[in-house]
Amino acid sequence: MGDRVSISFKNKDEESVALFNHWGGMEFVEEATAYAKDLKQRKKGEQSMPLDRLEVGTVMVDFIRHVTRDTKEVQSSLYLGKDLRDGDNSDNGHHVIDLVAI
Repeated sequence: MGDRVSISFKNKDEESVALFNHWGGMEFVEEATAYAKDLKQRKKGEQSMPLDRLEVGTVMVDFIRHVTRDTKEVQSSLYLGKDLRDGDNSDNGHHVIDLVAI
């Protein structure tokens, strides 16, 4: 049994790889959305670095850092897939977090 879900970040026509979480459920989607809102607010007006520009690949890497920051090793239910079909999100589906719309 799991609470499978996946997320990706989107900025205009660019979309990141998918991050799957076997046990994350909708709480994982809520955490990713809250992270994205906070990041967008903090980076408002900055443009010099990829994270400042909300480049989706860098946003995904930073989100993984965010969710694993208190762990010695990443021994969890997280894994990457090239897109929403490259893993199991059968319980809660795939959620695209649109960095423009939030």
